[in-house]
Amino acid sequence: LPGPTSTQMSFALGITQQGTLGGLISGLLFMLPGAVLMTTLGVGTAEALKRGLLDHGTWTAATAAGLSSVGVALIGNAALSLGSKICGTVRLQMAICAASAALTLLPSKPVPWLFPVLLVSGGVVSAVDKTVRMSARSDAVAQEDRDAQPSIDRSSIKFGLRAWQGACVVGIWACMLLGFSVFALSTPTSTQPQLHWFYTFFYTGSLVYGGGPVVLPVLQTIICDRNHWIRDAQFLAALGLAQAMPGPMFNLSPFLGAVIAQSAGTNVYVGALLCWLGLFAPGVMMIFGVLPLWRGLRNNRIYQRAVPGVSASAVGLIFASIFSLHASLQASSPFPSASDAIAVTGFALIRVGNVPAPLSVLCGGVLGVLAWACGIEQ
Repeated sequence: LPGPTSTQMSFALGITQQGTLGGLISGLLFMLPGAVLMTTLGVGTAEALKRGLLDHGTWTAATAAGLSSVGVALIGNAALSLGSKICGTVRLQMAICAASAALTLLPSKPVPWLFPVLLVSGGVVSAVDKTVRMSARSDAVAQEDRDAQPSIDRSSIKFGLRAWQGACVVGIWACMLLGFSVFALSTPTSTQPQLHWFYTFFYTGSLVYGGGPVVLPVLQTIICDRNHWIRDAQFLAALGLAQAMPGPMFNLSPFLGAVIAQSAGTNVYVGALLCWLGLFAPGVMMIFGVLPLWRGLRNNRIYQRAVPGVSASAVGLIFASIFSLHASLQASSPFPSASDAIAVTGFALIRVGNVPAPLSVLCGGVLGVLAWACGIEQ
């Protein structure tokens, strides 16, 4: 599904245990702490921007660059962990992962529609491979299919809405996406800018598959390169801070919304709320809409055989995002070489030293200040 994987899991866990209300409570409890913190940081950053405290050459800009460096390193660590977990030593899944990453990086800018295409393609390759092997070794592959299904007592599992209600939720999502797309294409961004902000985040959350890391290059391209609402350095600072906060990575959206609103001279809290709702809404709507259909989907053999390929392709998208984010980091950092060094240090702290992510990000900020104090520049 499109949207933030961890957030959808938090809603799904609540739904399966206590129904729709349980899903709403568990999901919001997972999202809100980080959202409040990131909104507060976004408002503070907007005020700092107004006063010129984050201008190029200041120690605060150097701190933001250090935070960004470790933020990119955290994406790399996540990609490696998922890659070893999902692909392992299975050559086909490793090949799908590599092909997905390479094809994602082929265009000069991220192409949102390419992501679902690659996920479906990975699933098709995996399903065809297992079907061919089944024809050659029917007994072994049939047993493999049975082993892929965990033993679950479904008697106590709830699926929230009824199937027709879930289909209605998916229909509402599709209508919102179509309606806002028509509005955005037919009006300039200067007309109702708040709605354009909401649409941008809603559109990105609707068409980006593979979780938080995958959404970053697409969102950055739209709000920084295409619309010039904020600078790359501000976006990357949001990435670093979001990694240090509790909750999902999508919680960088209220930070970005506050900074965008400040640049436009409008209410920063309204901007934060609109961007937060826009990015999260598609994934949340989809989990409530699709979960009632999950029982039938899960028992579909074609789906079961496609899942390994889809998962491997999603990992490839995350690997591709590392390259895109690193290129942006190099372009916006006041000290590109030092940023690479900080990123490697942060990666080592996380991967080798098992240092918690928030502390690693804080170390990145400190190293950024040290690089500034030593006069290291481009």
